[in-house]
Amino acid sequence: MAWIAGVASLLAVLLMDGGTRAWGLRLVPLYVPVLCIACWALGRGSAVLFAAIAALVALLPDGIGAANPFSMAIATNTIVRTGCYIFLALVIAAYRRAYDEADFRSMYDGLTGVLAKMPFQAAMVRHLAAARPARQTLIVACVDMDGFKHINATYGYSAGDTALRAFSREAMSAIRGSDLVGRLGGDEFGFLVSTSSGTSAEALVHVLHQRLTTALEKTGLPLSCSIGALIVPAESELTETALIDRAGALMRQAKAVGKSTALTETIEEPRARAA
Repeated sequence: MAWIAGVASLLAVLLMDGGTRAWGLRLVPLYVPVLCIACWALGRGSAVLFAAIAALVALLPDGIGAANPFSMAIATNTIVRTGCYIFLALVIAAYRRAYDEADFRSMYDGLTGVLAKMPFQAAMVRHLAAARPARQTLIVACVDMDGFKHINATYGYSAGDTALRAFSREAMSAIRGSDLVGRLGGDEFGFLVSTSSGTSAEALVHVLHQRLTTALEKTGLPLSCSIGALIVPAESELTETALIDRAGALMRQAKAVGKSTALTETIEEPRARAA
């Protein structure tokens, strides 16, 4: 689409530039914004190719109208303009790459690769809004590692980082691409998973707990995890913040019961308002 739009824009500017030549007016500067927008959407290699094409298209009216299209002046102008356009394309591509990297760092936790807290909550808002008209049941869970502070104090921070990465890899593989997992802070993670019913939701929570526990056991460190999971019907009117707070409180209850515990709670559907 970027190629189609870019080439179409180049041709449009070419036609306008040719039409205004009779009035002594040139529209060559209009190629620059077209080049900038196209190069922002294209990758580095494609941006360079587009820049070369844009330079040639911009020079077409000069070549067609010249008595000698192969003169030294036209050749020099072609080389200079192509070089400038390619340089501009490389600069824009570099800015786009830096922008994408900054955007990725703002969206995802650098250590674990899962969503950061704020993007996770923002994504929850969208999922909750979509679940209501679809009549879809959701699971909102908070998971915390048991004994993580002891690992950092005894084995060092590198061991803790290894455990966090192993946990996160298993968390991402245990859910579908349409579901969410985010790091809420430290060794606490949040999950939002869609399910067909409340009955299947409880089984799904325990399967998730088992998979995460097994992943932690494979690190060779004395770690387990506790889960507090809310089963949220489509009719629920609770906000994402309220759901995370309640799931977090349930998770702390699970830790108080004992390590490696999973507790679930079903949110009651709101009663119909009186007419």
